[in-house]
Amino acid sequence: MNNYPSNTDGAPSQDSVNQLIRSSERLKEALAKQFRGAGETLSRLYSLSSGISLLVSRTGDSIAELKEVDALLTRMSRTGAGLSKDELEKLGSASFSAASKYGKKASDYLAAVQKASRTGYKDAAAIAELSLSLQSTGNMTGELAERYILAADEAYGLNGSVLKLTRILDGSAHIADSNAVSMEELARGMSSAASGAQALGVGADQTAAALGAMLAGTRLDGDSLARAFHTILLNIRQVADGEAGVSPDGIAAYEDACLSLNVSLKETRNGIDSLREPMEVIEELAAQYSGLSLGDLRKSSLLDAVGGGENAAALDALLSNYGLYEKMLQDYASSAGSLAAAAQQTTASWEGSLNRLANTWTDTIGNIVDPQTAVTAIDALNGLLSVINNITGALGPLATLGVGAGLFAGIKNAGKRRMSVRIS
Repeated sequence: MNNYPSNTDGAPSQDSVNQLIRSSERLKEALAKQFRGAGETLSRLYSLSSGISLLVSRTGDSIAELKEVDALLTRMSRTGAGLSKDELEKLGSASFSAASKYGKKASDYLAAVQKASRTGYKDAAAIAELSLSLQSTGNMTGELAERYILAADEAYGLNGSVLKLTRILDGSAHIADSNAVSMEELARGMSSAASGAQALGVGADQTAAALGAMLAGTRLDGDSLARAFHTILLNIRQVADGEAGVSPDGIAAYEDACLSLNVSLKETRNGIDSLREPMEVIEELAAQYSGLSLGDLRKSSLLDAVGGGENAAALDALLSNYGLYEKMLQDYASSAGSLAAAAQQTTASWEGSLNRLANTWTDTIGNIVDPQTAVTAIDALNGLLSVINNITGALGPLATLGVGAGLFAGIKNAGKRRMSVRIS
């Protein structure tokens, strides 16, 4: 039975209805206030929890990075890098800014310095920066970047000259950037092909341009194209190589196929027959090849003579894209500063920017606290975060939120007292 006045016919009076509406409004306001309070409590709870989680995570990452930096410096001191204790400390301090120039971590830079030092480079720090430039520009691993640098240095007898190495790397970077060619695959190709190509009379610029043209005209990877290009050069220079699948009979067949296109592999100089420069032969073959129809037997004979398969695909791409090869030669010639410019663009990316920020944070952690103090602080933060997470999990019905908020406020103050004691 209700307590509201009613009319004689049993229906609620207007005053009763109005009173009921006012009571409903008060109830709605009370519930809304409760929900707002609950929302604010949860917001504070999760905001602090998220903030501490981020701080714990970032500080933990920094400690791990500092440990890796220290381990690398220790290994360098034990492996005869030729650096004094003061020099190692300076190298460690400089590693953060050096790595940030290329959007990499300090440990990446020190690992590259260590590798260059072990390889025997006198200016290991400069070689390391070249490696980081390649990694940043070509999205390649440190192993591939170091392999490319070493292959170029040895193939062209550069004796560790950073200036000369930079010239070659600039050329490759400009070819890749200007022609939508994968820098990573071009680096793989150059690493594999440089030594053999140089020995067979093809320079760094010609090798980079030839590989670039073949990459653009096929779906083969850099290592496969390097092997194919080596086979093509062996046939032109008439060098039998069983491992490469080039036999005396194959060489004879290739020479005949070239002669059928009015291209000779030999020339007479001062009454002496000698083999022609490989890229001169390629240029003449390209001029003849471009005029052949698909069904012309001279085309298929040339491709079969080089071994078919990937070798044929590579030769077809080079001859068909000879104009692109010539453009890439020009790109190589006008490439000064290309590697640094490309690396700078990558450094400005999201990943590079985040790595720079991480380096700054890690360097800051290393400057203001020793590792043990930082570990103590992380333990304190983790302890507080565990308490917050437990409270969050325990919060159930909305009616308990007010109690939870009061308890949370008390825990926040207690947490502050604990942290101040432990860190000091």
